Amino acid sequence: MGELYDHVLPYAERTDMGFYVDEAVASGGSVLEVGCGTGRVLLPIARRGVSITGIDQSPAMLERCRLRLSGEQEDVQRRVTLHQADMRDFDLSETFALAIVPFRPLQHLLEIGDQLSTLRSIHRHLDPGGRLVFDLFNPDMSRLVAGATEEAGDTAEIALPDGSSFHRTWKITGIHKVEQISDSELIYYVTTPSGETERRVHAFQMRWYWRYEVEHLLERAGFALEKVYGNFDRSLLTDTSPEMIFVAEPR
Repeated sequence: MGELYDHVLPYAERTDMGFYVDEAVASGGSVLEVGCGTGRVLLPIARRGVSITGIDQSPAMLERCRLRLSGEQEDVQRRVTLHQADMRDFDLSETFALAIVPFRPLQHLLEIGDQLSTLRSIHRHLDPGGRLVFDLFNPDMSRLVAGATEEAGDTAEIALPDGSSFHRTWKITGIHKVEQISDSELIYYVTTPSGETERRVHAFQMRWYWRYEVEHLLERAGFALEKVYGNFDRSLLTDTSPEMIFVAEPR
């Protein structure tokens, strides 16, 4: 799905990019991005003169990231290092001034053991005085209680460079309240230049978190919480905030 991911307008228009670029520049050192995907956040950080290492478990997403990187200026390319790695247990043999986890990869970790091992792996890769910054969605109780949803569109028809096009829909197929897990589907309708349409389904589960649950996880993993924001404008977290953005440092 990497070739489609880069063309999804809701992703391209997310306001998190500027936030994470500012954090990277302010760190004054090298940056680790966990779950870098196709480079949506990684590349703008490198363009600002910051050395950044990205890890991702998906070979396809990393291949797409390398393709995009090849089109950048040489100085940008030199600032980027990519590794295929599992965020739950990785060892890069170096440390960083900042670790970032943009756009909720931590919500794909369904088990507490995996959540803690990921945070501890990141902890091992931070300089003394370094920082960890990541975002999660702030759970909307009304949507969670509503349960499964009908398929609904979230993008208009988008043209692709090869002459094909696609639009995307999504739906929630199940809610598991005790486990705090949503079953989700992203459905891509891809139309070829000849007019044939293929339906591609990306099914996945997402774990939702509550604020103080995250604070306890950070404490257990050896972090001290610094700040919690409710959006990428650095506003305070409230009941209606769309995001929960955590800033922590290793103890």
